[in-house]
Amino acid sequence: MESFRGLALKGKNFRQANLRAADFTGADIREADFWGADLTGANMSGANARLATFQGTTLVGANCTEGNFWGVNFKVARLQDTVFLRCNMSQAEFPGAHCDRANFSEANLWHAIFRLAFLKDANLGKAEMGSAKMEQSVLDGANFREADLSSATFRGASLKGVDFTAATLRDTGFREAILTRADFREADLKDASFRDAQLESTVMPDGTIETGPIDFWPPN
Repeated sequence: MESFRGLALKGKNFRQANLRAADFTGADIREADFWGADLTGANMSGANARLATFQGTTLVGANCTEGNFWGVNFKVARLQDTVFLRCNMSQAEFPGAHCDRANFSEANLWHAIFRLAFLKDANLGKAEMGSAKMEQSVLDGANFREADLSSATFRGASLKGVDFTAATLRDTGFREAILTRADFREADLKDASFRDAQLESTVMPDGTIETGPIDFWPPN
């Protein structure tokens, strides 16, 4: 296991490196290039990875708790079971990334891009996700309890069984999304749009079950 704990590694090239279980705790890896690297099980807790590149990287099971990943490129990365608890990930990009069961709880994901990403059973509870882009992503079984998703976009996303309990969803777009068995109890849906969305056994903020087309909640 290689240790880079606390080191200054700004801009360093780690492209396609074998870094399984490597320790980057508290390291300065701003603008570093991890393209295609294998970081399975790595520890990056508290690391500063601002504007780093993780495109095509494998970070399965890695611990990134409380790290700074502002503006990071995670395109088509493998992030299954990765822990991003309380991370700053504002403006990070995840198109096509595999994030099933990843833990993003309490993370800052403002303006993050998750288009065409996979987040089945991911934990995004209490995450700050204003204006996040999640079009055509697969989020079945994900947890968004108490998350702030104001002005986020879920157009065409699969949201089967997703938990939105007590989430803030003001002006959020669910156009053409699949919301079968989604739970919106106690959620704030002011100005949220459900145009052409598929609702079936969907639990609405007042506890009623909605099955059928609606444009807004409450329906006019």
